[in-house]
Amino acid sequence: MAKLRFGVCGLGCMGRGHFARLQKHPQAEVVAVCDTDEGRRNGDWNDELGNLDLITTESGRVPLDGIASYAKTDDLIADANVDAVMIALPTILHAEVAAAAMEAGKHVLCEKPMAYRVGDCDRMMRAAETSGRTLMIAQCLRFWPEYEAIKRCVDEGRIGRVQYLAMRRLGSTPTYSAGGWLLDGRQSGGAILDLHVHDIDFAQHLLGLPTTIHAHGTPTETDGIDHVIAAYGYADQSYALIEGGWFEAASWPFQMSIAVHGDKGSVEWGMTEGNKVLLHMRGSDKPEVVEARGDAYEREVDYFIRCVLGGESVDRCLPQSTRTSVALAWLERRSIETGRVIPVSERLREVWSE
Repeated sequence: MAKLRFGVCGLGCMGRGHFARLQKHPQAEVVAVCDTDEGRRNGDWNDELGNLDLITTESGRVPLDGIASYAKTDDLIADANVDAVMIALPTILHAEVAAAAMEAGKHVLCEKPMAYRVGDCDRMMRAAETSGRTLMIAQCLRFWPEYEAIKRCVDEGRIGRVQYLAMRRLGSTPTYSAGGWLLDGRQSGGAILDLHVHDIDFAQHLLGLPTTIHAHGTPTETDGIDHVIAAYGYADQSYALIEGGWFEAASWPFQMSIAVHGDKGSVEWGMTEGNKVLLHMRGSDKPEVVEARGDAYEREVDYFIRCVLGGESVDRCLPQSTRTSVALAWLERRSIETGRVIPVSERLREVWSE
């Protein structure tokens, strides 16, 4: 059975989560890891992980015997045994490392957001085009079973014509990132680009591009936005309300939810519902339960691996689309800074549809 050999760049929360799933995949093999922290790259993973339990180890140590270890991304990229690079680094580094990897002949699976700025996304897409390598951004909600179930309900017309979408994603301030990079807006963009981008991406995956954006937000001291409420308007008069942010209280629980309302019914899910998506139909006094099971991270790495080994395009998560999510985040920021409703340009629509 053919296997795709991975090098994992960045061994924080997301890097470890992807490492664990790649190790279990029958058609993947982790052959190299890279991190600036010597303890991490030697398997000492007993520090705080983040807001999701993506990998657990009783001892805090992971055996990395037989896996090459590097302190610099250039050295991992130069490793001839690496076929594909999993990038789980600070956002500001995504474009540089992804482009270098593809120019060296490696396929790339990169954590969200795609990059810090739209121009950086364009650099990544040019590298993918000229190298002929596969580039995919790990926008996990596109593979999250509950969100997939909701999209099916909408696409199948079960709730009728969509009237509005409401999404929330809130948590405590992420103090766990190496060197505090998540709290530095110059590296992460703040919650608007690191956290809120999940829902931006799924909104445009579900409903397409809005025609207008109006947002309010809380700026950080380091050029980021740490809380945002955005209203998206669409040509058919439907709309979306999307909230995301970090709060300083460590006791604030991480939460995410989605509800889509149509002229025939509504479909919703929240973390407190476990894996049950609830479908509420007009005329019925009891919701239908739609079961949704599976691990989104396993599903997205499996999709990437199957596409690469099968020589297929990553149509479900095209770079053009995830570039659009970064562009929408910056349009939200422009609305926050100017206090105005921002129109979505025709050029963005052209890129989105390519």
